[in-house]
Amino acid sequence: MKAVILAGGKGTRLRPLTYAIPKPLLPINERPMLEHILLYLKKYGITEVFMTIGYLGYQIKSYFGDGSELGIKIKYVEEKKPLGTAGCLNMIKGELDDTFILIGGDNLTTLDLDKFIEFHKKSNSIGTVALFKLEEKIEYGIYKLNNDSSVNGFLEKPTHTHLAGTMIFALEPGIFEFIPENKEHSVINLTDDIIPKVLKSDKKFSGYAFGDYWVDIGRLSDYENAHTHQHFK
Repeated sequence: MKAVILAGGKGTRLRPLTYAIPKPLLPINERPMLEHILLYLKKYGITEVFMTIGYLGYQIKSYFGDGSELGIKIKYVEEKKPLGTAGCLNMIKGELDDTFILIGGDNLTTLDLDKFIEFHKKSNSIGTVALFKLEEKIEYGIYKLNNDSSVNGFLEKPTHTHLAGTMIFALEPGIFEFIPENKEHSVINLTDDIIPKVLKSDKKFSGYAFGDYWVDIGRLSDYENAHTHQHFK
């Protein structure tokens, strides 16, 4: 199985750390987060990886080369300008002729990838997204009213639980039916532009809820917290 790692973003929310270094190369306990991801994929037998690069991408190429030092085969997909999480896939459409994994270059996880892929294949879906449990604490008391504005219920600072999306997907080649050729080279995102199209079609898109560790390193607090997790030491 092949994987695509999205590593072309500017990491603006992590500045000033990302002024001179691309976010995927920022170290998590002396090892770039991108290296953690590559070794994670290798653990599950995925050794052929396409890596989309843009901002300071030459540093990523220089660091990892062809991937042979890690026992992985890396091919680079260079975006001259951002194409989005789905638009960039058009550049390697011919290479993705079977089930493949799409993962963000800032997503660190201990998700059991074998179970995720098994679930995806049994679902007969065109795509499956890994979902984590997001708990949202409301800071205020919540009132429910009748039509005459009398109170019929009250919750003191309730916690709402949602299933939220990671940037970890298992996708079938059929997903390209929904990704336009993009001759204008505009930004096309999987979540904003493609999944809504799939949901309106006769194709199935699934979600896999998991309880393993996951973090999207988008903020300085996320970056700091990732250093404390035992798996990445």
